[in-house]
Amino acid sequence: MDTTIKVTSIHIIFGLIAALLSTGLTVGWFGFKNEIFAGLLALIILYFVGQLCQKFAGEEISGFSQWLWDGISPFFFTWVISYTLFVMYL
Repeated sequence: MDTTIKVTSIHIIFGLIAALLSTGLTVGWFGFKNEIFAGLLALIILYFVGQLCQKFAGEEISGFSQWLWDGISPFFFTWVISYTLFVMYL
């Protein structure tokens, strides 16, 4: 598979995981509610997933523009849409 597809897929999967964890913090599944920490948790997960993909992809993906469209945007849109749906329906 192409490196771009792999990096995008990894970011989408972790975007769903971040949305579930953020929903848990917003709804109170972990014993407390904190919407600010839910958003910060998504940014922390995004950072570590980016570092993981950087080690995986190496020099094949370079430049901020390519990382923006292959990693950050899919993660962000997946997280926002999933987070909204999970908070409304769970």
